[in-house]
Amino acid sequence: MNDLSLSPLTLTIVIATTAITIVAFKNRRIFAMLMMDVEAVLGERGQWWRMLTSGFVHADYPHLLMNMLSLFLFGAWFEHVVTSWRFGLTYVLGILIGSFASLIVHRNNPHYLAVGASAGVCAIVGAATVVFPDLRMMVFPLPFPAPAWIVGALFIVYSVVGSRFGGDNIGHEAHLGGTFAGIGLIAAFYPELALEHWPYVLVMIAAGAGGYLFSRRLKRQR
Repeated sequence: MNDLSLSPLTLTIVIATTAITIVAFKNRRIFAMLMMDVEAVLGERGQWWRMLTSGFVHADYPHLLMNMLSLFLFGAWFEHVVTSWRFGLTYVLGILIGSFASLIVHRNNPHYLAVGASAGVCAIVGAATVVFPDLRMMVFPLPFPAPAWIVGALFIVYSVVGSRFGGDNIGHEAHLGGTFAGIGLIAAFYPELALEHWPYVLVMIAAGAGGYLFSRRLKRQR
C-alpha cells in the first residue's frame, strides 16, 4: 500500500513520537517526566500516565529509528487493512499492557526505568501476524524470509527466556505484553479470522509456554 493518505494515524504517531523524543533529548526534565518509572507509578505520586507516555520517548536515536521505521513499514499498509481506529487502539493498548507487564515483573525494583514504543510496535506486528500468518518476514538472524507465525513464535520464545534471565537492558516483558495484546485484540475484532487461523495463534501461545518451561529448566540447571 503506497498511498500514505490511507495511513494517517501511522504518520501522526511517527511524527509525534519523533518530535517528542527529540524535545526530550534536549530537555532531560521532560524526559524524566515521561519515562516509565516504577517508583513514580507505584509510589505516593501514583503517576500511572507514565505507562503510556513512556512510549513517546526513546533511549537514543538508533532506538527511535528502529521503532519508528518498524511502525511505519507495518502501519503504512496494516492501518488501511484494519481501519485507523482499530490500529490506534491496538497500538495504545499495546503500550499500556506492555508497561503493565513490566510493572508486574519489576514491581519490587523501585529503580526500574523504561522508555520506547516497542510494546506498541509489537502489538501491531502481533496483530498483523494473526491476520496474515503467512506474511513473509526477514528478521535477524534468520538468513531467509520466514512466515510471520514462525517469526512470531520464535520472538515470543526469545522474549520469555530474555525476561526470565534479564541483564541485557531490553524490555522483554513489555515486548511480550504488547505482542499478546495485539494478538488478543485483533482476535476480538475479527473472531472469524482468528478461528480460521487458530493453529497459528495456538502455536504462538504455545511458544510462550514452551519458552517459560525451557527457561525454568535452564535456571534449575544453574
